[in-house]
Amino acid sequence: MDRDAHIGRIVTIFANRINRRIGSEASKFGITGTQGRILGFLYHESKNRDIFQKDIEEELNIRRSSVTSILQLMEKDGYIKRVSVAEDARLKKIILTEKGLEIQENVYNFILKFEQSLIDQLDDDEAEILIKLLNRLSDKIAD
Repeated sequence: MDRDAHIGRIVTIFANRINRRIGSEASKFGITGTQGRILGFLYHESKNRDIFQKDIEEELNIRRSSVTSILQLMEKDGYIKRVSVAEDARLKKIILTEKGLEIQENVYNFILKFEQSLIDQLDDDEAEILIKLLNRLSDKIAD
C-alpha cells in the first residue's frame, strides 16, 4: 500500500471527474451541473415538504448570493417557480415546472446509468467496502 498517497487529492480528482461528466450531460439540456443538483433536490425533497431557498443553500453548501442568482436564472428560464406561502407572504417556496421536471428526469436517468457503469467496475464486495470506507471517512471529518 502506498502510504504516501493523498486521500484528499484522490477523492477530489474523482469527485471533480464525476461532476464534470454530470455537468457535461446537464449542459446538453441547457443547464449547469449545479442547476441539475438543484432540480434533483427539488424533485426528491418537495414530495415531503415545502422547499425554500435556505434549504437549497444548506443542502448544496452554497452561499446565499450564489443561490439567489442561480434561482433567478432558473426561474427566468422556466425551470422553477417561486410561490408565496399562506403563512408568510415574504416566504416563497420553490417548485419545479413541467420543463424543470422533464430536464430533471433526463439528467437523473443519466446519473443512474453513469453510477451503474462505475459500480460495474467493482465486484459486490469491493463496492460494499468502497461505500463503507467513504462513509466512515466522511463521518470522521463531518462538522
